[in-house]
Amino acid sequence: MDYIALRPCTFSGQRYRIGETVPGSAVMDGKRQVALGTLAARREADAGATDIAITIDGAQISFSAEELQAVFDILQADSRDAAAAIQTEQRENVRQVIAACDSRRSVKTALKDLPTDDSDVDAEAEAEANDEDEGETDDEKEKAGEA
Repeated sequence: MDYIALRPCTFSGQRYRIGETVPGSAVMDGKRQVALGTLAARREADAGATDIAITIDGAQISFSAEELQAVFDILQADSRDAAAAIQTEQRENVRQVIAACDSRRSVKTALKDLPTDDSDVDAEAEAEANDEDEGETDDEKEKAGEA
């Protein structure tokens, strides 16, 4: 099994940069290197596409090359640009890795502000719309309860 370098590393005297393929024959203990975050397992998928599997907090997350590139783009961006990119990012696996890897306050806030389930957002918006249609606002309801 081949690996993808997640950090600059050296195996069997050969240097590898981030994103380069590391042959499995060059790695003595691949499981340990994956656990340390130095390497990610590489699997060949259908039609020559490459999926990369990463383990975070005991859960295995699979990435395409484009998704992994999106993670690194966000991690390397300044805090304002990263927060803006997170707001537009739709892929959950990218968000999970950013949440685990990026400790910047603005990024954590951007992740927290994202809706977790579209149905919750729709239900909340629908409830507010129904309240407005009835002519009662939250303030009017509170006053009616106090009287």
